[in-house]
Amino acid sequence: MSDTSNSLINRRRFMSSAATIAVGGAAASSLVMPLQAATPIVGTQTPLVYRRKLGSYEITVLGDGYVDLPHQIWANVTPEQADGYLSDVFQPAGSIRNGVNAYLINTGEKLILVDSGARDLFGPNAGLLPGNLAAIGVKPEDIDQVLITHVHPDHIAGMFSAEGDVVMPNGQVFVDETDLNYWTSEAAQAQAVDISKPWFDVARQWKGAFDGRISTFKGEKDLGDGISAFPLPGHTPGHTGYRVESGGETLYIIGDAVISAAIQFANPDASAIWDTNAEDGKQSRRTIFDVAAQERALVTATHVPFPSFGYVDRRADGSYAWVPEEWRYAT
Repeated sequence: MSDTSNSLINRRRFMSSAATIAVGGAAASSLVMPLQAATPIVGTQTPLVYRRKLGSYEITVLGDGYVDLPHQIWANVTPEQADGYLSDVFQPAGSIRNGVNAYLINTGEKLILVDSGARDLFGPNAGLLPGNLAAIGVKPEDIDQVLITHVHPDHIAGMFSAEGDVVMPNGQVFVDETDLNYWTSEAAQAQAVDISKPWFDVARQWKGAFDGRISTFKGEKDLGDGISAFPLPGHTPGHTGYRVESGGETLYIIGDAVISAAIQFANPDASAIWDTNAEDGKQSRRTIFDVAAQERALVTATHVPFPSFGYVDRRADGSYAWVPEEWRYAT
C-alpha cells in the first residue's frame, strides 16, 4: 500500500475517533444542559491603544477612529483599479475604511504627541483620541510637546475644542513653517480644490488658539530627544516626517505620505485630489519607501491600518508591499 493511501486511512481513523469523542462528550454534557441566554453583541472595539518599545522609549499608537473614503478621492486611479487593489489584499470593494492614528512617545522624561486626531470633524466614527488617552492614564495637560506632520484637520483638530479652547495647554507645538503659512493663507484657500477649502478655516482657528506656543522649522530639523523632522512634500507643501531613534532602533513616522496602504504601496504614483503637488508627493513616497526598505526600518503612517507598525518590501517590478509587524505581546 502506498504512503498516500496510508495517510488517507490514518486521517479517516483520526476523524472518526474525533467525531466519536465529540458525540460522546455531547451526550454526557451539553445535550442535557438547558440553553443559556445569548450575550448581547457589543458592536464596538476595546480602546484603540497599542504600545511598542523602541530602544528605551515607549511608543503608544492611539487610534482616533475612522472615516470611509469613496474612490473619487483619487486623482489618477479609477474606481475599478481601486477595487482591484483592495481585492488583492482581501478588502471589500467600493470604498476605503481609512483609520486615523496619533502617536505618543514616552522618552522617560517627556510625553511627545505626534498629531492629534480629527475631533468631531470627520464624522461619528472618529474623534476617539481623548478616550484612548484616558484609557492609558494620560491627561491632555500631561503632554509636553506636539509634533505636527501637516496642518490637515485630522492631524490638528484634537488639540482644541469646537469653540476654540485649547485642550493641550502645556504642549509646545512644532510644525513646518511652509505648511503653516500655506494652510492659513486666504489666497491659497481660494485656489484649493473645494473639498479642502474648509480645512483652511480650521487651520486658522488652530493657529489662533495656540498663538505664541507654535515653533516653526523648515526642512530637516533636529528636535532633540533623538527625534528629527525631515521633509516629505507633496501631500501638502510642508508635509513632514519624523525619525525617532533610541537605543540603536529607528522608527519613521511618515504622516500622510500613504493614505491607503492597499493602494499606494502597490501603486506609489497614486495621488489624492487634495494633494497640493502630486509629482512631489510621488517622489516623496518613493524616496521614503526606498529608505525604509534599504534600512529595514520600522515605519508607521497615520492612515495605515491599526496598530500601524510595519516594514516596506521593495519588489523587483518597482512596486512595494506593506508588511505589518506581528503583534507584540509585551512592549
